[in-house]
Amino acid sequence: MSEHIELLVPVKTNTGLNLCKILLWVVTVILALAGLVGIFGLIPIILAIATGIGAYFVGMRVDTEYEYALTDKELDVDIIYSKERRKHITTLDLNKLELMARAGSYRLDGQKNRELKTEDYSSREESRKNDVFVMIYEGSRRILIEPDERLYKAIYSVAPSKVFKD
Repeated sequence: MSEHIELLVPVKTNTGLNLCKILLWVVTVILALAGLVGIFGLIPIILAIATGIGAYFVGMRVDTEYEYALTDKELDVDIIYSKERRKHITTLDLNKLELMARAGSYRLDGQKNRELKTEDYSSREESRKNDVFVMIYEGSRRILIEPDERLYKAIYSVAPSKVFKD
């Protein structure tokens, strides 16, 4: 397989993080104004800088998306923060895939009692719950992904006896 497939999956916005970002920006403005007026000396300016930096970093985590890139029997998963910073999360060798099936499929029943580390790289949207697939990888990891039809077919072509859609 020499095909290269990429897919971006936006993650549901975390309301708590969004509120935290807004609160930090409000506190930053209030502290900056207090510092400009001269109340309490330099302390409000220092705190405004600190809360502004905190708001910036929290804001980067609010808008995230996962990118799946399938190349030569390897699925790379990256996370993209605020459409500008990318971080590589994992590379999955599809030759080590044990099973891939839609979440809730009867084919995963034998895996329910296994102690597996779960890694969720899906959008976490309730409306897209039926699009999530579970990958059992190397006997120790349960990976949740949300492939489109093209990516699903490409993974199926790599391991047809291990990939199921029902």
